[in-house]
Formats: sequence, structure tokens, C-alpha cells
Amino acid sequence: MSFAPAVERPWRDAWPLAARTDDGNAWVTGDCWLYCRREGVRVLWIGSVRTPGATGDLYACGPCVAELGHMVRVQSHARDAPAGTETGKEAKARNKAGSTSEACEHRQIEKRDGKTHCRTCERQLYL
Repeated sequence: MSFAPAVERPWRDAWPLAARTDDGNAWVTGDCWLYCRREGVRVLWIGSVRTPGATGDLYACGPCVAELGHMVRVQSHARDAPAGTETGKEAKARNKAGSTSEACEHRQIEKRDGKTHCRTCERQLYL
């Protein structure tokens, strides 16, 4: 039996979906500690957090778990890309912002269809 080398497998493009409410995980009703900071929503424990002098449990709602998963995938793709290359989104954000930094700072936002989006990189923001 032979296996294809890991480099030839599209593992990054076939990652499982991010956790979603009522997917069999231990979802509870509580406060989202990530981006949206909503209260009284379905949240999932995603790990513990440690700060100087304190530790705590970190809970996130479905949309914030999905956003975190997206950020991890983007970082993974960027880390594995050949040196000197950039993704289409990075190039678009850099060209629109007129800067050479790779990360968009979401300085200008707008509402579209009741949702908040960054005007520079056009990503939906969960505020």
C-alpha cells in the first residue's frame, strides 16, 4: 500500500467545518468571550486562557468560532506559501489600503444588509 506524500494532499482545503450550534458538542447558554461579546447565546468551550495572575475558561458562539477557524486557515496558508508570495485577499487589502502591511486594521467600516463590513478588505466583522 502506498500513500501520497503529505505535500500532495489537499488537507488545508478539506479541513472539517468549524463547530456549529447543536452539532453534538457540549454547547451551553452563556456569554461569548470572543469578537461579538454577546450575552445569553449558545456558546462552546474552546479552551482556557491565562493572563498574569488569572486563568479562565474561554467560550465562543458559532459565528466567532467560524471566524477564529477562518483566521487559523489564513495563517496556515500564509505560513505554508512560498516566500515572497501573497494571497489574493492580502494583495487586495494592501492595494486598497495603500500600505505594505499584510494585516488590515479595519479602520473604516460600513453596514451592508444589516451586517458590518470593513471597507478596505470587505470582510464581514462580528462586533
